[in-house]
Amino acid sequence: MKKVILISMVATICLSFAGISVYSAENTNSGFIYEYKKELNLTDKQEQNLKDILVKFQSYVADKQKEIGGLQAELSKMIAESVDLNKIKAKINDITNIQAEVNYEGVVSSRAIETELTGTQLSKWRSIQAEFAKNLQQAQKAASETKDIKK
Repeated sequence: MKKVILISMVATICLSFAGISVYSAENTNSGFIYEYKKELNLTDKQEQNLKDILVKFQSYVADKQKEIGGLQAELSKMIAESVDLNKIKAKINDITNIQAEVNYEGVVSSRAIETELTGTQLSKWRSIQAEFAKNLQQAQKAASETKDIKK
């Protein structure tokens, strides 16, 4: 369950900070900010800096996912073996602390992205993100309705 929460959290972070958009016939971008180079009027240097920020963040998240996976396995074993509750609580806290670190690094990455942009670019980027959020919400609603119909 915690793994699902982490994956959801990481996806949310990536979506909100990297701006991954919902695929559609009209949008051929995969959604990373640097793919909006033309719309945002990014310089080559800005584009490279944004790529570097996102690659660093994605690498960090991947490392933390592996770390949490190991901790989850340990936790499952501890639960199955009826280990002392204080030790289980400590393991859960370890996992939660890593999740908090991932959230924080998402904010750090977002701020780094924002400092790469001019005021005009940032305003346009926020508009793109708002549109993404709207599309994501609509897609989630449609998926939920489809799930309800199948029941």
